[in-house]
Amino acid sequence: MKRNAALFLVMALRMAIAFSSCPAGAGETGNAPPSRHLTLQEAVQLALQHNHDIRIASYTVEEKRQAKEVAKSSYFPSIRNDSSFMHVTDTELIEIKAGSLGVAGATPIPPGNAIINQGGENFATSGTQITQPLTTLLKIRRKNDLAQAELIASREKAKLAGNDVALAVHQVYYSILIAEAHHSATEARIKASEALQSERLEQVKFGSALEQESIDSRAQLLQAQQEILTTDLQLSDLKLKLNDLIGLPLSTAVDLDAAVTAAQETCRREECVTTAAASHPEILAARAEMQKAEAAVRLAKTDMWVPDVEAFARYSYQDNVPFLARNFGTFGVHFGYDVFDSGRKRASVHEREAQLSQAKENLARLTDEVELAVDTAYNKLDRTQQMLKVSEEVVALRNESNRVMQQKLLQGAALNSQAANAIAQQYDAKALLLQSQLNFLQAHDELLNATGRTPE
Repeated sequence: MKRNAALFLVMALRMAIAFSSCPAGAGETGNAPPSRHLTLQEAVQLALQHNHDIRIASYTVEEKRQAKEVAKSSYFPSIRNDSSFMHVTDTELIEIKAGSLGVAGATPIPPGNAIINQGGENFATSGTQITQPLTTLLKIRRKNDLAQAELIASREKAKLAGNDVALAVHQVYYSILIAEAHHSATEARIKASEALQSERLEQVKFGSALEQESIDSRAQLLQAQQEILTTDLQLSDLKLKLNDLIGLPLSTAVDLDAAVTAAQETCRREECVTTAAASHPEILAARAEMQKAEAAVRLAKTDMWVPDVEAFARYSYQDNVPFLARNFGTFGVHFGYDVFDSGRKRASVHEREAQLSQAKENLARLTDEVELAVDTAYNKLDRTQQMLKVSEEVVALRNESNRVMQQKLLQGAALNSQAANAIAQQYDAKALLLQSQLNFLQAHDELLNATGRTPE
């Protein structure tokens, strides 16, 4: 398949649409806004930048990246300040009897009963503590492994979303070009039907044709006009869908460039399957999910047997608290272990193991599905290539048939309706050829997507 031939074919069909459908004086209105010219590559780039699904996937990646930073921060010591202000309704008093502390020179100490207040009714405390986990570092490592696996999975899912959106853009883009080609072919068919209807009316008028034949020609004309309306509706829907995919306002008029890149050489079937198994984003995401499940199992087992041990140092300040210095420090080690938890941790281990089994089975399922997708895309590529060869032969025959019919028209051996019908059949054949060419490109894009690559 030659890219230049495909481009020439599409441009010829578009020129036919322009000349056949543009009414006289239409260019003088100037009210319609100018359409935006788009190439396939530009449409894909716009989709990768503005599509909602891709943006959501990118935000998910950022969420998981920050979650990994949160898990990583647990390796380092934490510093925390706790401060409080309190008011009590009453305080305890201490009474010291006269002379209870002894006698000095016949003078009792104290000389009379003394009442000492313990602190005040308003008091404040403030302490700043630094804590470094010790044995819990093992648990923190498992949590970091889990967060890392989630980050990898989110990145692969984002890449998968990009691949799917790019493929969808290709599909809609090709569908618009095919619909425009069929629109041109239907316009040519309408011209042929109009010529035939005019001839039938003249023949019925002079008695050389039956009225039934005139009715049949009129029905053919109406059917062709109905096809035009259907194609117009299809084009409108497709362009709305394309605008939504690439993030343009739905009312934007787009003019698609027909110069699509020719398909490149593909890998062999076995190589494609191997490549897909090694690099397809969906499989890589499933592997990351399995690694996440493995990390969760290790975390549950660590939490089951390893106690919590952490070292801490605290500097405290107080005001009006009895029997405490105004400023003092505290140092120590904290040890914590659940002696009995009613089987909660053991059940958590079994839960994580079941999740790991699910992740492994899901990876096996996705591997089979990707292999099936590669085989299906490869078969479609072979079929569309065969259809392309048949379409090329049909176009060659229709071109020759049209050439012969135009010569007969010049010689007076053919009617205008027959010549117009030959042209319509030629346009139909060219439209089908363009459809076969774009179907071949679409099959190639689907094979790229099945192997984990982004259609460009």
